[in-house]
Amino acid sequence: MFYDMLIVLGMMFLGSTFLWPWLRAHPLAFLGFWGICGWLTILAALMAVYDLAKVRMEARQLERRLREEYLQGKDSDSSHDSHPT
Repeated sequence: MFYDMLIVLGMMFLGSTFLWPWLRAHPLAFLGFWGICGWLTILAALMAVYDLAKVRMEARQLERRLREEYLQGKDSDSSHDSHPT
């Protein structure tokens, strides 16, 4: 995702400065260039949403596992207390 954004930023810079006269003279190249730039931007946004969803899912799984371990520990502690020696 980092490299994708670097490419997008580089393309935006080049398309807005050095390549601008050439892109302006060639309408299909203009559409293609900015279309690719837009697609890479959308791709980066989709990867960010996927990463966010994955992190949230892993956090929920970890919370569930920790809760189960904690509750199992509580049950074993209470069973030791109910059987005096």
